Amino acid sequence: MRNVRAIILVAIHICLVVMLAVTETIAEEDMPEEIVIDNPDYETDRKGSVYFSHLVHYDDYDVACEECHHEYKRGENVWTEGDPVKKCGSCHDPSKSKGHVKKLSIAFHKNCKACHENLYKEDITKDAPFKNCYDCHEKKH
Repeated sequence: MRNVRAIILVAIHICLVVMLAVTETIAEEDMPEEIVIDNPDYETDRKGSVYFSHLVHYDDYDVACEECHHEYKRGENVWTEGDPVKKCGSCHDPSKSKGHVKKLSIAFHKNCKACHENLYKEDITKDAPFKNCYDCHEKKH
């Protein structure tokens, strides 16, 4: 009887591991490799789009999805991996801030640039760009 119970527990454990692996694979397959961050209201003669390596941040840098994706309710991020992902501009207006919701360019700078700056200050890496606009933005003529 003990052997049967042990076999069942091992089988359940194996099933859970396989389910987690399949879920992770599906999540990565649905994830875009690169995202073009384009804000027509922010475009200038000099600065253009930002090409963001989404998959690299997830795979190579181990950035948790919740670091960027969010849905706030009562001041708390309730978004979890697997929830639908909204386009940033659906909440962050490209032209102006509305109350606590910052306009799109400020939201990106606050999240992306601040994270990179913290990595630099904490001496985790000196490669995360944040000092020069053109480290992230494509340079126009």
